[in-house]
Amino acid sequence: MVQSWFSVAALILVSAGLASCAGNPPETAPHASPSAVSLPPGSKTARPEDEAAQAALAAYELYWQISEQAGHAPRQKDWRPELAKAMADPALTDYVNEVANLASVPAHTVGRYGRAPKVTSVSLGQPPRVVVTDCLDATDEHLVSDKAGESGRNLDNPDQPRRYEFEAQIVRYPNPDRWLVQQVQPRLEKPC
Repeated sequence: MVQSWFSVAALILVSAGLASCAGNPPETAPHASPSAVSLPPGSKTARPEDEAAQAALAAYELYWQISEQAGHAPRQKDWRPELAKAMADPALTDYVNEVANLASVPAHTVGRYGRAPKVTSVSLGQPPRVVVTDCLDATDEHLVSDKAGESGRNLDNPDQPRRYEFEAQIVRYPNPDRWLVQQVQPRLEKPC
């Protein structure tokens, strides 16, 4: 049961990816800027939907960057203030609890997820909301023990899928004006 939790925690722990799930070659920059939404040639003004999508993808990248840092060093500090720069509840509290569980075991993550995020829906209602669907590839991301006598031991559950769909809902908050990841849903049953 503990090993199963570790695997779920490892799958939920996030990191900036270098490889895509679609078989594309890995990107050279670990924090590449999102490019899923582009303006039509000759267009000087972005449509509101495109601006929302670009802002949400930037927030999603920050979410992965900070989450990766927290997963790699869960006992380093109280991660809530840092994670709150990219997340809102319920995703924030869920992830803070995951990091606390890792710290208490003790364990941490190494490596990075491969990712291929795409905007799948944009709503400009109140509040504005963007859904990003990603393909996570955990081939190079692992959960390892920090316990004395077993430090570095791989805690990955071999029965957990290594490639699966991941959905995030990113919401625009007004005060201060920013986009935050509000909900995440790993879909382990959906390989990609």
